[in-house]
Amino acid sequence: MATDCIASTIGAGDLMLGVDYVLARAAGNGLPLVSANVMDEETGKPVTEEYLVVKRGGIAFGITGVADPTKEIRLKSDVGTAGVTIVDAKEALARVVPEIRKKADFVVLLAQLGQAGAKAVVTEVEGIDFVVVGDQRGRAVPYEHGNAVFLQPGYRGQYIADYRLSFDEKRAYLGYEGEVVTLGGNVPSDAAMGLMLKEHKTAIEEARRRQLAEQASARESQRSVDQPPYEEDCLGAAGACRRCHTEEYDHWATTKHAHAYETLEHAHQAVNPACLRCHTTCRLDLAQDGSQTVPGNLRNVQCESCHGMGTEHARDGSYGKITVETCLACHDKENSPDFDFATYLAQVVHGQ
Repeated sequence: MATDCIASTIGAGDLMLGVDYVLARAAGNGLPLVSANVMDEETGKPVTEEYLVVKRGGIAFGITGVADPTKEIRLKSDVGTAGVTIVDAKEALARVVPEIRKKADFVVLLAQLGQAGAKAVVTEVEGIDFVVVGDQRGRAVPYEHGNAVFLQPGYRGQYIADYRLSFDEKRAYLGYEGEVVTLGGNVPSDAAMGLMLKEHKTAIEEARRRQLAEQASARESQRSVDQPPYEEDCLGAAGACRRCHTEEYDHWATTKHAHAYETLEHAHQAVNPACLRCHTTCRLDLAQDGSQTVPGNLRNVQCESCHGMGTEHARDGSYGKITVETCLACHDKENSPDFDFATYLAQVVHGQ
């Protein structure tokens, strides 16, 4: 664990395996946890230190954190209880912040509340100087609200925030500079961590494939012999569209859409329902519980993903029109933050 990792906090999403698991993992990695409103459900006492005070450059920073009490704690099926109660964040901070200010020059809040929730607590609780906003989707930028500076690291490890705070010799805050860096291909990954991640994804993929095979076998054994066969609404490019639209098909085969499923295989995500919905055809409503699979003929982003189901093909000019809404079904802010309709369309439009 890097020595610069001073503290973290607990959010509702961290408690899927219970608080004991979270505390054990943090302790094993040498990462201090702070929280003012995550309480032991039996004793009513905080499960971590409520805050800690660290000094950097002769300046004392008091760090605390809060989780969102309105967030549902979604436990894994074999976990009986999260072991905690998340109390009102504003009430907890109103109690803790004055205590911190007696010991520190500045108060830093790790807020697993999203932007709206973080703004609300700063508005009602005085004495908070800096807020690191968690549970915030998409790329985020710093801003000021009230008397606090809001710094946002981004979402799901897709970005890293690099901010530098400036103070004068009298420990007065002067301002900040920095940016949120997108962790794309231009940022080299750590080789050891990359190998661990690959091994982890491979293990999950293999386990998922075994599970899918068992589910398919069970469904087949239960299927009635006189049950009518399922008729697929989407036909697949090779089996239908290619017959009449040869030139368009040949061009599509050169685009990234034609290799969308292959990218999942390389990333060991080819059985992940959350990824399959947009890397295959006619599966935007794919069940996320893994109960459904995607037929081989509907892999990749084929014609019907953009133009509509082949069973609804019409010759009056109403079929197949592409709008920005067509693309946004998959190219949303979370999965495609740099999406620009005109730029992306030019890469896939036929005849270019």
